[in-house]
Amino acid sequence: MNNQKKRTETVVTELNAEVLKPLFEFKQSYASKDCSPRSLASLQLRALSAVKTLLSRKFGSVLTLTVSDDVDAQNLGCELVSLCGKKARMITSASKKELFGKKDGEGLLAHGGIFVIPCVLFLEHPKFFSKCAALLRLTHDLKMIFCGSAQDCADLMLLWPEFENALHTDIVLEFPTDPRLCAALIAHWNVRGICSNFSAEAVALFTVFCNRLASDRRWMYLSERKLKALCEDASSHSHGSEVGSKDFLYAVAAHDFRQNYVASAQIRDHREGQILLRTFGKCPGQINALSVVETSGTCYEYGEPVRVTACIRAGGDGEVIDIERKAELAGQIHAKAMMIINGFIMREFGAVLPMPASASLVFEQSYSEIDGDSASLTGLCAVLSAYGDLPLRQDLAVTGAVDQFGNVQPVGGVNQKIEGFFRICSLHGLTGTQGVIIPRSCVYSLVLRPAVLKAVAAGRFHIYTVTHVTHALELLTGIPWGDPETEGSIVQKVLDRLEIVNSRGDERPWWHFWA
Repeated sequence: MNNQKKRTETVVTELNAEVLKPLFEFKQSYASKDCSPRSLASLQLRALSAVKTLLSRKFGSVLTLTVSDDVDAQNLGCELVSLCGKKARMITSASKKELFGKKDGEGLLAHGGIFVIPCVLFLEHPKFFSKCAALLRLTHDLKMIFCGSAQDCADLMLLWPEFENALHTDIVLEFPTDPRLCAALIAHWNVRGICSNFSAEAVALFTVFCNRLASDRRWMYLSERKLKALCEDASSHSHGSEVGSKDFLYAVAAHDFRQNYVASAQIRDHREGQILLRTFGKCPGQINALSVVETSGTCYEYGEPVRVTACIRAGGDGEVIDIERKAELAGQIHAKAMMIINGFIMREFGAVLPMPASASLVFEQSYSEIDGDSASLTGLCAVLSAYGDLPLRQDLAVTGAVDQFGNVQPVGGVNQKIEGFFRICSLHGLTGTQGVIIPRSCVYSLVLRPAVLKAVAAGRFHIYTVTHVTHALELLTGIPWGDPETEGSIVQKVLDRLEIVNSRGDERPWWHFWA
C-alpha cells in the first residue's frame, strides 16, 4: 500500500511552449558564409582513424565502412582517403576479367592502389573471394575499402572468413546539436556548387530539421542525400545569392506536399465521417491511440489516430483477448505488448484470487497488419476502463509502452503522432481541452511543427507527460487511482465491478431475457 501512495504522488506534467523550443537560440545561429567549409567526411573521426591505419599498414589491406543509405558511401570513402593525402578509385561494377585479368599480373587490382568497392559487388559474385584473397597476399600495396550496410558487411564476413581480420568502422550521422556545424556543412556544399549560402535564420531552421530527422532536440541527424536535395531546392526558390528562412520552409513544404497524398486522403475520410473518432466527451472502454503510418514505396511517415475499444465478459481467467492477434493482423512485438497488459492486470487485481472476467481489445477500422508496443499504454487504459466501467476522455489521445509494473516507456514517431491527432482536432474544431498523453522520457524527442507549437502556446492544445499508467488513468478519468479502501477510487470501482460480474449482480440466471 505504501508503494501505491508513493506511485501516485507524482502528478501529470503539462508541457508549455517554452519547454518545446529548440535547445539553441536563433539569434546565436551563424550564416553559412561566416563559417569555414567542412565536409561530412571531415566529421568522421572514427572512419578517418581507420583509413589512416589502413594506409600505414604493410599487411592487412582491407577496411569495411558500415554506411546507411542516407549517404553516398563510395564518394564518402574517396573523400576520407583524400583527407589522408591519398587518392582512391571507385569501382561500381566490373567483371572478373576486368578486376583480376586472365593471367596473374593482369587486371585492375593487380597494379595496386586504393579502391573503394560496394559490398554488393562481391556478394553478387562469390567467385571473386578466392581471387581477391590470393591477390592481397601477393600485392602489398593494394588497399581495398568495402562500403555497405550493416547487413551487407555481415553477409560479406559470412562468405569470406578472412574478412573478420579486416579493419571495421562505422560512418556516424548523428552529432550534438550545433548550428555552426550545419552552417559549415552548407558552406562546403556551396563551394562545390550544390547550393547557395544560407542566412542565419535559414541555418537555424536547417538545424531544427536535422533535430527532427534525429527525433531528438539534443542531436542532429545529417542525412546527406535528403539534406543536399532540400538545400538545392531551397536555392532554386531563392531570388538572391542567399537562401532565407522562407526559401528553406518552402522547400520542406514542397517535399512534404509531393508525398502526403495518402495522409490527405485520410483527412478527407475523417471529414466525411468515414472514420469514427471522437475528440470530445467521455466514453467507457474506448480511447484514442496514436499510430504512425509509413506509405508504401516511400519513407514518408505520418501520424494517424486510431480508436481502440475494450469490453469484458464474465468467465475466463482474466485473459486479455487481442482480436488483432486472433485475426493474424498483428506482429510479434504487438503480441508481446498485449501479454504485458495482461501481466499488469493480473499483478494488480488477480494476484490473490482468479479474476472472474476476461476482456477483449481491438483497434477499430484497422484493416492492415499492425506492430509495435507503442499502444500498450493505450490498450491498458482501455481495458481498465472496461473493467471499472470508467468513462475516458475522448479529447485526449495516448501513446506509450508499459512494462508489467505499469511504468511508461518511450516510443518512436512521437512528433508524427501528436501532429496527426492535432490535424483531426483542428478538423473537428479545437475546444481548448484537447491534447495528447506521452511518456515523460519522450520530451526531448519533440520537434513539432509551428502550427502545433502556436496552439500549445495559446492554450488550445495540450501535451501531457506521464511516468506510470496510473497517472494517465487519473488524467483520463478525473478519478484518483487509490486503493481498495479509498471511496470512489479507480481501484475500488474496478474491484466492485468485478464483484458484480462474479456474483452475476442478482439471482436471475443468464437466460432470464427469454423467461
